[in-house]
Amino acid sequence: MSNSKAKTKTRSPLSFLKKISLSESTGSKIPVGLSYLYLAIPMYIFMFGWLKLPLAIIMTALLSGGLYKALKNAPAMEVTFFARKQLPKLIMVVLIAAAWVYLSGIGGYSYQNQDHMWRNAVLAKLVSNDWPVIITETGEYFSRPVALIYYFALWLPAACVGKMFGMAAAQTFLFWWCVAGVSLLFMLISGLNKKISPWLLIAFIFFSGLDAVGYFILHNSADHIWLDVNHIENWAYGFQMSSFCTQLFWVYNQAIPAWIITALLLCQKDNRSVIFIYSFSFLACSLPAIGMLPVLCCIGITRIVKTYDKKKPFKENLQGLCKEAFTFQNVFTGVPMALVSYLFFKANTSGTVGFRKTDMERLRMTYLIFILLEFLVYYFAIYKTHKREPLYWVTLATLLIVPMISFGYHVDFVMRTSIPSLVVLFVMVTDSIEKNKVSGDKRANLIIIALLLVGGITAYHEIGRSVRRTAEHCENPDTVIDNPEIDLYEDGARRNFFGEYQDSLFFKYFAKKN
Repeated sequence: MSNSKAKTKTRSPLSFLKKISLSESTGSKIPVGLSYLYLAIPMYIFMFGWLKLPLAIIMTALLSGGLYKALKNAPAMEVTFFARKQLPKLIMVVLIAAAWVYLSGIGGYSYQNQDHMWRNAVLAKLVSNDWPVIITETGEYFSRPVALIYYFALWLPAACVGKMFGMAAAQTFLFWWCVAGVSLLFMLISGLNKKISPWLLIAFIFFSGLDAVGYFILHNSADHIWLDVNHIENWAYGFQMSSFCTQLFWVYNQAIPAWIITALLLCQKDNRSVIFIYSFSFLACSLPAIGMLPVLCCIGITRIVKTYDKKKPFKENLQGLCKEAFTFQNVFTGVPMALVSYLFFKANTSGTVGFRKTDMERLRMTYLIFILLEFLVYYFAIYKTHKREPLYWVTLATLLIVPMISFGYHVDFVMRTSIPSLVVLFVMVTDSIEKNKVSGDKRANLIIIALLLVGGITAYHEIGRSVRRTAEHCENPDTVIDNPEIDLYEDGARRNFFGEYQDSLFFKYFAKKN
């Protein structure tokens, strides 16, 4: 029995929440360190592209100092990724990432879903305009000049390439930049699970709620579910949570940073860099940053509770906790970066539909079916193995609450804010499979695998649509696989991207002049 427990602990990707160890394992720090750099590079570009030079120099110094401290304190994973025997698996990870990104339409190499039209236009504006991007024309929607105010961090490296070599080069670089981000995510997830397994990565790609079942129940029809390639995730009117595949294929600019940041938070073995990591989310994935806050607080508080030594005086414990939390990277890098990013977004004073309650009186029954099929079935399946995990209850509460809140004109809030909790849910599901293997609970694993297979129908639709439309283009080049080029400012959705900025604190005192 003792051997069984030891094995279970070894396999658990969330074991640091049960027993914190400040000692580093003998594995590799490289995936975590590269992930820090991946998130930091767009911030460096933003600082020199948008801030006045003196402030840009100060912020760059703070970010560099925080990055150095965070890299020094980076947790080592128990998987040695770059050992000779692991290289074939590592190459397969990159190939899977490249294939997935290729099918998403990023870069324009395969079929692009409708949302790519606006995302291509954001990149085009960043490439063709001086920074900050200011539009002085006025008209029907705006009576004063406006600025591009959007969570565009992921595009900034590609935009730099585009300014030097043109839009085609920007699209090519964006493709490989996203491949790098997905590869890093796969490495982080492998590190959390303490093994490199192609099946684990495929499970992430196909992880989803039971949209096919919901579509069948509410529409009383199986049309377009099993063998077609339609978008089936909008089956519940007023609510929607997106599979990881849908997130990449439609809103990759938010999804990739949100996945990486959430995975990095789960990888940490102390609180020394958690605020530093979280601060990257403001400019990269604003709505997921809201849903990430409960995860951050749960991880931080849990570690504080676990490290509190009752045998020591309160003052000594407090000093130790403060020393761990109030680090250079958290206080002098994370807080300023979060503040600058917040002021940038607050500069959008053009007005929009803000936060409001979802009409639960009218949608109560739809809500109950929605939460059951989107995530509750997974929480029931892993209850036995994770009921004592604080993150189990915090992410469950988050996913129950976010559908009750609306922001803007559509269901973007629930779709995007749920991303971090869904990442944590996936890690717990894969952890449960490993624990059930150790305990010999085949029935529990069969249930989980059945849920994964039914949920995977959603990703099958997304991938199948891309394959079919791309193949049609190869047979008939007149068949369009990418979206028409639009001028972002001339498009009807311009209020999502531009704001009248002139009275804002950021553009008055922080932003450089064109």
